[in-house]
Amino acid sequence: MISLATPTAFAEQAAAGLTLSQALQRMRTHDPNLAVAQTAVDQAAADEISAGERPNATLSYGTSKINPAGHNGPGSLWDKSFDTIVSIQQPFERGGKRRHRLAAAAANRDASEADYDDVVRRERLVVTQAYWELKRAQQKSESAHALAALARGSLDAAQARLRHGDIAALDVERLRIGAAEADNAAGQADAAREDARVALAALLDAGQDADALEAVDDWPGPGFVAPEADAANGRADVQAAERRIAAAQAALDLAHAQRKRDISVSANYEHNPAPFGHTLLGFGVSVPLFTGNHYDGEIARANADIDAARAQLARAQVAARADLGRALADVRSANERLRRYDGDLVDRARRVERTAETAYARGGLALIELLDARRELKAVEDDATDARADFAEALAALAAASASMEKPSA
Repeated sequence: MISLATPTAFAEQAAAGLTLSQALQRMRTHDPNLAVAQTAVDQAAADEISAGERPNATLSYGTSKINPAGHNGPGSLWDKSFDTIVSIQQPFERGGKRRHRLAAAAANRDASEADYDDVVRRERLVVTQAYWELKRAQQKSESAHALAALARGSLDAAQARLRHGDIAALDVERLRIGAAEADNAAGQADAAREDARVALAALLDAGQDADALEAVDDWPGPGFVAPEADAANGRADVQAAERRIAAAQAALDLAHAQRKRDISVSANYEHNPAPFGHTLLGFGVSVPLFTGNHYDGEIARANADIDAARAQLARAQVAARADLGRALADVRSANERLRRYDGDLVDRARRVERTAETAYARGGLALIELLDARRELKAVEDDATDARADFAEALAALAAASASMEKPSA
């Protein structure tokens, strides 16, 4: 069910920093796709109740031999010559029809529950990747603002030096252009961060709190455990397809059971004063005669449904194996890339940039070399952020592809 928790409560939680676990918890209570999937489960459960119901008895009443001219004999109504019959009829199913209906309904309910789990699996992946996209955008925004502040500081220092004649006016203009470019880059990074916030908020039904979203989880470190080769078979969509085969088989058994004749037993009470007294009792049994329908069409349809369910299972297995292979290749590639950046590459780029700043301030480095060092630092920091985000998202995709709802251990 969709939670009615107040937006303010979530806003307060998000303002303190949103963890991935909190985002996934809110997804379970606010995602409309999950609500739709839960409705399908409830419908299947109701169908199972209906499948177990037995045929109802039929009570009938009728009065005949009423003379509209009033010649119905002397005495009270009870003694009139009316012929009144009250009967009850109870059908009895044979051939295990109820058992087969229950088996089919139970398998369909299991399939609906697996469908729900599959929606959870896919929605978890989408929310997890959106969370790491927000984390990526946050770090790029922080990096861009830090470099913009550095560029503005250099411009201020250069303008002071220009007043003392210690720097060429052309260099000051270059620094001014560089500072403007850095400010533009920071603005673009802020816009990307806001886009990521809105995207995550939409998934969590928290659009009114988008401005407060801040991803605070640390990046996962390098390393992962490769799943077993048959891990994809445990995926919920594959399980749903398998259960639909069981439902189709039960439906076929039910179609064959239709050829077993049901019987209907009836008992009646007849009140007819003439000519044999007031009370007559009767008993009857009826069975259908298969004079026109031998249920060949129902059986053929059930066989076709089994073939369709098996084809759907094969398709689901192929798709699951392909997803797993693709996710495994992606996480291996992302892991290797992360290892290259997880060392001291970023620290070395920062040391080079600081050295260039110091050397330029002392007149030992050309401006163009300083600007190159800054651009190199920004590129390395952005690449490192991308490597961490790509690995985190690849891990999430691998967990989804291998039916593991949790992050593989490092």
